[in-house]
Amino acid sequence: MPEEILLVSRHDYRTGWRANLHFLADAYRDLGCNVRFVSTGFSPLSLLSTDHRKGLFWAGNTWQNINGVDCYLWRSIIHPFGKGLGNLKSLTSGLFKWWINSTCNALDDAAASADVVIVESGISASLVGRIRRSAPKAKIIYLVSDLLETVGAHPFIEEQLFRDRDAISHIVVVARAMAAHFEPYRRPVHFIPHGLSKSEFDNIGPRPYSAGRNVVTVGSMLFDPGFFHVGARSFPDVQFHLIGTPQMEEKPENVTEYGRMPFDQTLPFLKHADAGIAPYHDQDHAEYLSDSSMKLMQYDYLQLPAICPDFAAGDNVNRHGYRPGNEPSIRTAIENALQTPFKANTTEMLDWKDVATRYIEL
Repeated sequence: MPEEILLVSRHDYRTGWRANLHFLADAYRDLGCNVRFVSTGFSPLSLLSTDHRKGLFWAGNTWQNINGVDCYLWRSIIHPFGKGLGNLKSLTSGLFKWWINSTCNALDDAAASADVVIVESGISASLVGRIRRSAPKAKIIYLVSDLLETVGAHPFIEEQLFRDRDAISHIVVVARAMAAHFEPYRRPVHFIPHGLSKSEFDNIGPRPYSAGRNVVTVGSMLFDPGFFHVGARSFPDVQFHLIGTPQMEEKPENVTEYGRMPFDQTLPFLKHADAGIAPYHDQDHAEYLSDSSMKLMQYDYLQLPAICPDFAAGDNVNRHGYRPGNEPSIRTAIENALQTPFKANTTEMLDWKDVATRYIEL
């Protein structure tokens, strides 16, 4: 097992927002590694956005050890962005070029001392070449949590990543459908699915719901509020519970929004629900979500029937698909999920320590 692990992502380990990098950080710490977690793509501009790291603004540019993980938020003077610019995205390419080479000694020093560097898709992907220059002998793994085009990332990021492709030791995709995208890179590509922190599922708290039927969703990725306008109106006797989702401007009376909450606090809502929802809106190249959706994996592990778009259902008999925006199919999917018992399956569920070990063994 290597001694020094560096994780580079737009996420920050210290927020309540838990993504795959957070679980990997915990797994490597528990395996005895020294773990550093550098968060990128943050500046005073972030205070004008919905960035979930805003509360860490004054902690930027300083190392802090939290739960045995060394955390650093790179707060630059300004950072590049692309969302909301439409056809004007090309105007910010110069800002990307400046930002990639701007001063961040903490990132360079952490890379130089790392045995393994895991760089997550997103804005951090544009830093792969810089990281390689600081870490000529390290194993650099590009972790594809999402395809950049699917999440609407600035096109410069993919262009820079391709230019720096020789700096990558291995590409890890979390869904099999992603692999073909990286054939032009001519780098080793490996499918390693997300894991679960199985120990956190051992002692789930009591039922948080009152009587009646309850369905739940957790998380904000590709969130489609239109699903809930249709579903809640069609099933007024069902309570719809939304955790960590974007706030709806108008919501039916049987929709309850909770905001973000710690991962362990979400588990009773999942465990004791009648069905789980993955309300993704239609998006090009999103079929990989059938493998990569963490919420759908959690529903499977808890033996919870799932409601999701057809493209995320795959061949899983416990996922009831619908066509986004199509009211009859949404109603049918909800009805089927509420009436169809969960069927046992043999899908392999890895613990995050298993996932972490597989990365190291590449």
